[in-house]
Amino acid sequence: MTRGATWVGRLARGLALAAVTLSALGFGVGTAAPAQADETIKLSLVMTSLTTSGTKADDRVTAKFTLTNTGTLPAYGVVAHLWRSRDPIRDQASLVAVADGRSTWGGWPTGTGSYLLITNSTTAFEPGASRQFKLSATLSQLGFDARGAVYSFGADVVATADQSSNNSVVAKVRTFVPLPGKGQVPLTSAVLLSSAPTKLAPNIFVNDQLTAELTGRLGALLNAAENGRSWLIDPALLDEVRDQADGYQVFDGTNTAAGAGQQVAADWLSRFTKLNPERGARTLFGNPDTDGAQASGHEDVLPWSKTVSASVEGIGGLPLVVIPTGAVVNTASLPFLKQSGADAVLATNSRAAGALQQADSGVRILTVPLVQTAAASTDPTVAITDRQLVLAQTVICGKAGQLRLLTTAAAVAADDAARPGWVTDRGLGALLASSPSRDAELSTTKIDRLSAEQFGELNRLSSDFAAYAELVPESAFTAQREAAYLRSISTSWITDEGAGRAYVDGLSRLIGRPAVSERVHLSVSPRFVMSARSNQFPVTVTNHSLEPIQVRVEVTTDNPQRLAVPPTEVITVDPGQSQTVNIRPEASANGLITAAAHLTTASGRRVSADVPLTIEVTELGIVAWIIVGVSGVVLVGATAWRIRQVRRRDSQTTESQTARES
Repeated sequence: MTRGATWVGRLARGLALAAVTLSALGFGVGTAAPAQADETIKLSLVMTSLTTSGTKADDRVTAKFTLTNTGTLPAYGVVAHLWRSRDPIRDQASLVAVADGRSTWGGWPTGTGSYLLITNSTTAFEPGASRQFKLSATLSQLGFDARGAVYSFGADVVATADQSSNNSVVAKVRTFVPLPGKGQVPLTSAVLLSSAPTKLAPNIFVNDQLTAELTGRLGALLNAAENGRSWLIDPALLDEVRDQADGYQVFDGTNTAAGAGQQVAADWLSRFTKLNPERGARTLFGNPDTDGAQASGHEDVLPWSKTVSASVEGIGGLPLVVIPTGAVVNTASLPFLKQSGADAVLATNSRAAGALQQADSGVRILTVPLVQTAAASTDPTVAITDRQLVLAQTVICGKAGQLRLLTTAAAVAADDAARPGWVTDRGLGALLASSPSRDAELSTTKIDRLSAEQFGELNRLSSDFAAYAELVPESAFTAQREAAYLRSISTSWITDEGAGRAYVDGLSRLIGRPAVSERVHLSVSPRFVMSARSNQFPVTVTNHSLEPIQVRVEVTTDNPQRLAVPPTEVITVDPGQSQTVNIRPEASANGLITAAAHLTTASGRRVSADVPLTIEVTELGIVAWIIVGVSGVVLVGATAWRIRQVRRRDSQTTESQTARES
C-alpha cells in the first residue's frame, strides 16, 4: 500500500511539501492484512488516539483502536497485542531505516492492559463486526528507558479462520513514541510563499491562475505567516503580485484581456508588507532548476537571479536561502550553488539531524527532514502516525533544533498538531544567525530535472528577445528578459511539462520572431510601371502587435544592375495602426524586373516574409524614339537648308554670267 509522495517529488512539482507517511515508507500504518492461514480473513485495525503521560518509568502509553471485520468470513481467536521495539533511535538515518521497513525487530510486551482477548477460538468475529478498545502499558513495561530518543511502537491483531490454534497476525499498526530529552527543542516552522510562474512580461500574464492561488493556498500560508510562522518568499511571486495589484492583462496568444485579480493581488500584497522581516528570507528568483542549469552550462542563472531580485521591491535586506532542484545537494552542486552568495542552502538529504549544518565547502545547510508529513489527514491512523513521525524527528534534532517547511494549508494544520510543550519557537532569522550545529552528512539521492531540450529553449528565447528589442527599441516586454528566462526553467515544470510548455509558448507568441512576423504585414501592389528613370511608389505597413514597432522597407531585385531600390527611412507604426511609405526604384535599363519586398529593423534584421512584385521599366524606349524623331527633324531641316543654299548660289552664278554677256 502506497500513499502520498516523497518530499523531493512534491518540491519538484512546485516546491511543495512532501506527503510521505509511514504507510508510504512501508512501515505498515493502519492496513488490513489477510491471514496467512486463510487469505479470505480481512480485518482492519484503526488507531484512533495515542497519548503518552510523561517520560518517567511509570508513565503510560495508551492507544485506542477500532477493529472491523471487512471480509466475508468470520475470524476466531482474535487477540490484540501492543507491539514495540526496545532499541532507542537517536539519529535520522536509523529513523528512516525503521520507517521504510529495513529494521523491523520487535515484540509484544507483557503486563495487564498490553493485550486484549476480543473473541476466543470458538467465538466468531463475524463479517461486519466492529470493536473499539484500548491498550496501555507503562514505559517500564515497554522497555522505553532512554530520553532524547524514539521508539518503534504499534499493535498486532492475531486470528485464525478455522477455530484452530494456528493464529497469525492479520492486522497491524506501526508508529513511533518519541521521548524528549531535558530542555526545549528550538522549532522553526516556515511557510514557503511560491507558485508556478505566470508572468510573461510587465503587465502581461499567460493565465489568471495566480488569482486562485492568492485566495486559496497562498492565502492560507500568508495567514500562517501573520500568525507567527516564519516565511520564505520567491521574489518572482512578489514581482507578479505587485504587477497584478496595479492592473494587468492576460495574453491568450493573440489578444489580451483585463485580468480578474487586481484587487485580490492588492489585498494579499498589503498583508504581506506587514510581515515581520526578521522572520523572513527569500529564495532564488523563480526557483530555477539549478541542477539542470549546472549540467547544461548555464552558469548565468545565478547572476540573473541576483540582478532581477535586486529590482523587486520589498525584499531588500532579506537573507537568501537557495532551494536547489529537488531540495538535494551534493559535493558536485555545492560549489556551483556557493556562487549565489546564499546565507544557506536548503536540503533534505543530510543524514544528520539539526536545523543548521555546514558542508565541507563551507556552505551552510538548512536541513529539512528526509521524510515529512503534508496534511492533517481525515484518516485517524494516518493523522496520528504522521504526527508521531514529525515529533520523532523533532526529538532527534534535540538542542540543534528542527526546521519544518510548509507549503499547503494542510501542512500548516499538521504542524499545529505536532507542537508539544517541549518545543520552543525560533524564527528563521534567528536560526540563520546561529552557528551550525554539526557537519552535514549528505546522502546520494537521485532527482529529476528539466530536459536538455527545455534548457535549449533558453538559447531560442535569448535570440527572440534580441530580435524583438531591435523591432521595439523601447519595449516594456524586453525590460525584464532575465526574469522570463528564469521563469522558463522553474522547477515547477519538472513534473508539469504541459504547464511549462504553455508558459514558453506564451513567451514565443508574445515576442517570438515567427509570431511577430504574423502580426506585422506589408502591403505592396504586385506590379509597378516606371515611366521615368526614377519613380516612387507607396507601400503600407500594418502593425497588429501590442507595442509600437520601428521598421523600414527593403526591396531586392533579380537584376540589381538594371534596377536598384534603396531602403526606405525607418518608420514607427503604433499598435493596431497602418502607415504608408514610398519606395524609390532607380532604373538603368528597360524591361520587366522581378523583385521582392520585406520589412527589417533599423539594423537590417528581417522582420517579415518576402512579398513578390514586378517592376516594368518603359521610360528608356520612349526617350530613344524622341531622340530618333528629333534627329530626323534635324536631318531633314539641315538637308533642306543645304539644298536652299546650293540653289541660291547657283542662281547668283547664272545672273553674273548673263550680265557679262550683255
